[in-house]
Amino acid sequence: MRDRLDRFFDRFGGRVRASLWSAIVASGASACSLEDTGVVELNWSVVDRDGKAIFPAGQFMASGDTCDLAGRRGDARIRYDLEIELGICDPSCAAGCTADECQIVPPNRSPCTVARATDRDVPASADPYLFTVRAVIAAPDGDCTELVPPCIATPGPRERTVSRGLVTDLQVFQIIVDTDIGAGDPLDLEACGCA
Repeated sequence: MRDRLDRFFDRFGGRVRASLWSAIVASGASACSLEDTGVVELNWSVVDRDGKAIFPAGQFMASGDTCDLAGRRGDARIRYDLEIELGICDPSCAAGCTADECQIVPPNRSPCTVARATDRDVPASADPYLFTVRAVIAAPDGDCTELVPPCIATPGPRERTVSRGLVTDLQVFQIIVDTDIGAGDPLDLEACGCA
């Protein structure tokens, strides 16, 4: 490659060569100073108990989000937001993935207005991390994150490595909400563990 550049510069002049080589050296030096991090991307789709698409395509397409949804606690009707949180854990950590000290980065919680999240500063590692997606009910009287079926089902953890400067795509996680959105069936928040 340098031979081709030298021929180009012989033809078009030495000043251009000096400027270009300075730029190449500067960009190479800055690339070498990048931290050892990679990018993690996550997409999700939400479906109801019958597998009908809710979000980002489907019944919530007009509103474009999973905000201000209908829920109930006993006879009381309340509104809630459905948010998604991504945890990245070191599976070799002795305290286990529920411990804060085993989290590679703080859990990344996305608002109810998106169906995609990107974390640009995940430390690179040759050993795989454990990626866990959790559904979060954000209600006016407090969040409820310990969701277990039959309320909201999420796929199990995925193991992936994160390479320096590259994107780790976790693909699409399907979130199943135990309700019939089309029939106006409010989510039973008590069944979700939201007492």
